[in-house]
Amino acid sequence: MLVPSSPPGLCAPVPIPHLRFPWEKGRGLRPGPVPRGPTPLFELDPQLLVIATLAVSLLLFATDALRYDLVAALIVIVLALTGTLTPVEAYAGFADPAVILIASMYVFSRAVNRWGLAEWIAQKLLGGGPGSSEAWIVLRITVVAGLLSSVLSNTGLVATLIPVLSSLGRRMRIAVSRLLIPLSYGSLLGGLVTLLGTSTNVAIDSELRKLGQPGLGLFEFTQLGLILVAVGAAYMVWPGRKLLPTNRFGETLTEHYQVPKFVTEVLVEPTSTLMNRTVSELPFFDRHGVAVLGIVRPGAESAVFAPGPYNRIRREDVLIVQGEPEAIVAVRKELGLSERPSVEVDGTRLDSGDVQVVESVVPAASPLVGHTLRESDFRARTALNVLAISQHAKMHPTKIGSMELAVGDSLLIQGHIRDLERMRESRELLLLDELETRELGRGAAMTLLILAAVLLAPVLFGIDLSASALAGAVGLVLTGCLRPDDARKCIDWSVLLLVGGMLALGTAFKTHGLDREMGSIVLSMSEGIESPRILIGLFLVATVLFTQLTTNVTAGVIMVQVAVSAADQMGYDPRAFVMAVLTGASLAFMSPVAHQANTMIVGPGDYKFIDFLRVGTPLTLLLTGVEVVLLPWLWPLTVA
Repeated sequence: MLVPSSPPGLCAPVPIPHLRFPWEKGRGLRPGPVPRGPTPLFELDPQLLVIATLAVSLLLFATDALRYDLVAALIVIVLALTGTLTPVEAYAGFADPAVILIASMYVFSRAVNRWGLAEWIAQKLLGGGPGSSEAWIVLRITVVAGLLSSVLSNTGLVATLIPVLSSLGRRMRIAVSRLLIPLSYGSLLGGLVTLLGTSTNVAIDSELRKLGQPGLGLFEFTQLGLILVAVGAAYMVWPGRKLLPTNRFGETLTEHYQVPKFVTEVLVEPTSTLMNRTVSELPFFDRHGVAVLGIVRPGAESAVFAPGPYNRIRREDVLIVQGEPEAIVAVRKELGLSERPSVEVDGTRLDSGDVQVVESVVPAASPLVGHTLRESDFRARTALNVLAISQHAKMHPTKIGSMELAVGDSLLIQGHIRDLERMRESRELLLLDELETRELGRGAAMTLLILAAVLLAPVLFGIDLSASALAGAVGLVLTGCLRPDDARKCIDWSVLLLVGGMLALGTAFKTHGLDREMGSIVLSMSEGIESPRILIGLFLVATVLFTQLTTNVTAGVIMVQVAVSAADQMGYDPRAFVMAVLTGASLAFMSPVAHQANTMIVGPGDYKFIDFLRVGTPLTLLLTGVEVVLLPWLWPLTVA
């Protein structure tokens, strides 16, 4: 073939060298394999990247340096930016059926709570009669929590029943610390009764399908779950009950929160700048961290507690204030107030017929989590006074406006009954005051009917469970059982972010062969162990320990891959190994931070870390032994 020469006056064409890209192999023009993702800035072994990502995430989980949902998002970003996964693979976890199913069940939990179903059932089944013993009440708490959490979110259930049990404890004169651990542990065991019980079950089911294994049936492990609930209930009634602490019994709320140490009275002098002004109009109190709890009028029969925007300060009023001594001195000098003898605070001086002092707890889905009272403008929004905060079993009666709130923190609040009722409805805080017997709302029957349809449709017609749950959630909105805004707000998006991120990490494990590598390592370390029962026990214990340090979703997604690979290499059906991982991820009994259900009861029960270790460790060992016996029997170790 003739190549035309250059036109006169032009230089001959200069050949352009081929530009090699990082994914091209060799020196020639022949390109290598198409990259898995964006061109990485530096080339590393994908396996090393995945292992490093896992190790750093575990460190962040264990140290609580970052929120777990933020860690999950960072995992996805790292896997996508380094080319370890394509963007489609990295983001696929957020569109996984597991995420849709978990979100749909949050909607059902909200509808159940809105119409009082869980509360009504609990009050009917747990209402202690005159002859009810503590052991009988503990048994019923564990069993009822286990059964209800088989189809409801265990964190949502615990949040609903904490006020019920606080009221029951006061009525039966039983320390609430002897009731809340059975509640939390029962809810965790109930998550093992059905596939819907926990987000971990759903995430493991999704991971199994990606591994080419049959998915988990809705009631596949119900028999095992009911046995574990029964064993856990028996433990809590006898040896476990002897280990339960008896905290805060016989103390008033103000004494427990150390409020009397920081409450005093000041007199409004005729020259004071407070004359004819309301508390809400004055920035001085907030600036110094001083709260005005009440106003005592000269000659009045009763005081004005929790003063609002319509209560103006008059000459010679006595203000009941709370704050550090230095702050109160500063306010006195600035506003022209004089000190009065210290006020007697016994609960009757801080409440009246219309104003109450009640204890509350921050639930998992509260918008207050991660914010301070000052940032959330709590006083102006709610018209409630926060008298003290208990965080990690430590009381903070002062400087509470600058404290970042976390799940399980307890707040002692003072306010008018109408404002407290608004707070109860919003569920921003769970109020632990005396509860009246709950009546079922008008949407209770429809909610139950739709929930039953969601559970039966996959069994009777083979409909995918996630599709059935999503249809049910939409049905709740269409039938008026739930408002669209409520359906959107009730979803714990941080959990969905965690599940999506962990599924992406699981995909990276599988894609780059780390599941088989880890499986081989486990088998080489257990060389000489001939009994598969012992290996099942090892996987169970490893998952339990993994769960205490990180999150149960992380432990479940990673360990199920290793378990399936190890079982395949040994030639066994992996189902029993999978069940060891699934149950191990829910045995989060030994730490208050191992599960949000435990975290939420720390404040109301005044628990310490040692309480969970003392009560939870024997239960974990007992259930581990029971499962080592039961798993090969329920899922025989046949050759695959």
